[in-house]
Amino acid sequence: MTHPDIYPQISDDESPLPDYWQASEGHTYCLVTDGDEVLGLWAFIKKNAIVWEIHTCILPKARGRKAYEALKLLPAWAWANLKGARRIVTEVPDYNRPALVFALKAGMDKYGVNPKSYLKDGELHDVILLGISRGEQCH
Repeated sequence: MTHPDIYPQISDDESPLPDYWQASEGHTYCLVTDGDEVLGLWAFIKKNAIVWEIHTCILPKARGRKAYEALKLLPAWAWANLKGARRIVTEVPDYNRPALVFALKAGMDKYGVNPKSYLKDGELHDVILLGISRGEQCH
C-alpha cells in the first residue's frame, strides 16, 4: 500500500508519510498473487452488518490484463470470505480516473457523489460513490 505509485493515490492530506503507515486491525486483506509473485491487494473495511468498503492497491507491474483477470475472481472471494457481506462499496476521488474505470469494470454502479469531500494537496475534490450487491457480476 505504501508503494510510490499507490500511496499518493490512496492517501489524503491527513495521511501519515508512507514510512509511518500501518495496517489497521479489523481490516480484511486479500492478497493478489500470480504464483509466488505479489501483484497487490484489496483491503476491506466492515461498515455495518452487510456492507464492506473496498480499497484497491494493484502494483504497476500488474495493471492491465493481470489486474482484470484477478478482478474476475474477486466477487466470489468476497462473498465467500467477508462475513455477512451483501454489498461492497468504494469511494473514488474524482482525480483518480484509473481507479474509477477499474471500479466500473468490476461491475460497480455509481450511486452518488459526495461533493468537495476529499482534501488532496490542499485542493478539495468530489468523491464518486460506487457499489455492487451480492448476485451482481463483473462486467
